[in-house]
Amino acid sequence: MKQSTAKNLRQRWNISRRAIAKPWLTICFWLSVVIAGFFAFSSLKYGLFPEVSFPVVVVQATANFDNTIETETQITTPIEKAVKILETKGMYELRSSTYPGQAVINIAFTTLNNLKSATADVETALKQVPLPPETNLDIISLDLNESAAISYAIVSDSKTLKELTAIAQNQIIPTISELPEVLKVNLLGDASFKQKDTDTSLPNTFPTLVSFNHKNAIAFQVVKRADANTLEAVSKVEATVAKMQSELPEIKLALAETQADYIQEATQATIDALLLAIILAVAVIFPFLRNFSATIITALAIPISLLGTCIIMAIFGFNLETITLLALAIIIGIVVDDAIVDVENIARHLEAGETPRQAAINGTDEIGLTVVASTCTIAAVFLPVAFMGDTLGQFFQPFGLTVSAAVLISLLVARTLSPVLAVWWLNEVRSQKVEGRRQKAEGRRQKLEGNNNEVRSQKAEGRRQKA
Repeated sequence: MKQSTAKNLRQRWNISRRAIAKPWLTICFWLSVVIAGFFAFSSLKYGLFPEVSFPVVVVQATANFDNTIETETQITTPIEKAVKILETKGMYELRSSTYPGQAVINIAFTTLNNLKSATADVETALKQVPLPPETNLDIISLDLNESAAISYAIVSDSKTLKELTAIAQNQIIPTISELPEVLKVNLLGDASFKQKDTDTSLPNTFPTLVSFNHKNAIAFQVVKRADANTLEAVSKVEATVAKMQSELPEIKLALAETQADYIQEATQATIDALLLAIILAVAVIFPFLRNFSATIITALAIPISLLGTCIIMAIFGFNLETITLLALAIIIGIVVDDAIVDVENIARHLEAGETPRQAAINGTDEIGLTVVASTCTIAAVFLPVAFMGDTLGQFFQPFGLTVSAAVLISLLVARTLSPVLAVWWLNEVRSQKVEGRRQKAEGRRQKLEGNNNEVRSQKAEGRRQKA
């Protein structure tokens, strides 16, 4: 009774039966997944690491106080008390510095907070602060993920640094700042600095000097927005700079530094490792299955599972960066496990003389629950990684979801597509095995008949000699 119940349970949960019953529907479904996967893959952006925001709000307060104690009492302490209530809204760190007539308060929020909402919360809290009437408040929103994506040097053989500064301020910076991916453009260089024999200090109004190819120059850094993709931002800046270069032939806009090259090199290295893993996985499979068709069926689970995973990545807004590519490389060997087990068991039933359809149904029935249980166990191990809290959780969320999605999609491939392809492509396995057994049986029969004939001949010859 228990065996019958277990068998009925396996058959009831065996989606392979439904896939085999409607093979063309199964094929069309997975073709749709492949096509959608290609579109999803082309829409994924390249990056170095997951986009993790670090919202920080800086409050700068100034007043006419001559000493630090009075400034702290009248400005710093009231502001700290007011923003203390933001601990319930994600504030995890509060730091303040007090100077005579000036206070600087740094308010850091968790990565789960939005910078705009955090800034709005700070502004609301400061409205309730009883500050001296002459106090000036400046609220500055910062995201530590905002960084200089690309830098250029501005050089010329005919123009002075002061003229280059004017061109940068009036033409170059305003044009680049209009790009939606650009947060701001920082101008670097000292147009009025002159080397003196007795004074080599830098004036306070010009804190930077730029040297490019051993010559004094002007430079600018393009800082991208925190939510902007680095490669897209760099590409648009490069196109804008190339257009301006043609309009300003008297100067040279020389590329000084870019994050794009490092990102492309890192992602390409990971992609190469991913492709090598696929090739090695297929090479390892063939000697064990010892059948070309079975190897192809099993190997198809890799690209189809990866393309299906790209759809999930696009839905969640993930990028092709080090973490997600590492996740894809890790699961290459895992996604073929289920297909190997299914195809090998179907081939075993074919060798036993069953028809391809019977072999596919019986083979998947036998191992269905086992395959599902083992795959769900793997997904259960990686899925909690995606739900870790704070900065670490936000950083590894793409890893956990990518691995779990790939493993579950590979299970669906093994339980639906692989049996259908096995019914169509593994006929040769059965015919070859059956023909091999028939030939062996025929050989044994002929050998046995030959032995019997030889024995009878020897007996007849013996009787003849006796007579």
